[in-house]
Formats: sequence, C-alpha cells, structure tokens
Amino acid sequence: MIKAHCFLRWPTLLHKEEILSARPSAPQLQEMQYNRDPDTVVTIVNPVEHPSDYVVWSICSFFHANPFCLGLLALIFSFKARDMKVTGDLQRSREYSKCALGLNVAALIIIILTILSLVIVLMIVPVIAHYIWSQLLSVLP
Repeated sequence: MIKAHCFLRWPTLLHKEEILSARPSAPQLQEMQYNRDPDTVVTIVNPVEHPSDYVVWSICSFFHANPFCLGLLALIFSFKARDMKVTGDLQRSREYSKCALGLNVAALIIIILTILSLVIVLMIVPVIAHYIWSQLLSVLP
C-alpha cells in the first residue's frame, strides 16, 4: 500500500500571522523530508575519510637521492600510518601521515636545491675558467 503524504499541511481558515508562526524551522523541514513514512527512518552519515599514507612517495624518496636519510624516515612513518589505518586508529594515522608528508617534502626540497645548485655551478665554472684562461694568456708573452 502506497501512502501519499503532503509535505506541509496548512489550515485554510487561519490568519496569515498564525500560518507564519506555525511554519516549521529548517531542521524540522529536513526531518519531515527524510521521515515521510513513519516506519522508515533514513540516517545519513558522512563517510569517514581515511588519511593518505604516502608510501609510494616515501619509496621514491628512499630509493632516489635519499638526502640525510629523510626518505628512510618518511618510509618508516608511512608504514606506521598504514598500520594505524588498518587497526582503525585514524587520529594517530593522520599524525604519522603528516610527519611522512613533511619528511617527503623536505627531501624533495633538498633534492631540488641540490640539483639547481649543481646546474648553476656547472654553468658558471666554465665561464670563470674561460675568463681566467684568457687573462693568463694575455699576461704571458
């Protein structure tokens, strides 16, 4: 048997002020919308977001240019974050995940700065060597 429900039932013989004061508030409207059938209750729950563990990034940091063993530390914290996520302790998993993320970012910044400094040095050294060589040749008879 299908029941037809009216969303809001307004009395027609009341004055305008009484109708406005009889309107339900916003939470009551939502409750009325979800609880149309008294036998059925719909519960909407926000899904739990599992934190990222950054294991792949940590492995890349560990195997490719591991500065100051930051990649190893990031890998350890990533595994701890994954273990805490599996056991259900999401708060500690988020803490370990943030630590692994910070270590991975630090390792990446150190690697980028090292590569940039090497490129700059390799570009400047030949120019300086050429300048010094030309000065030496001009001094010699």
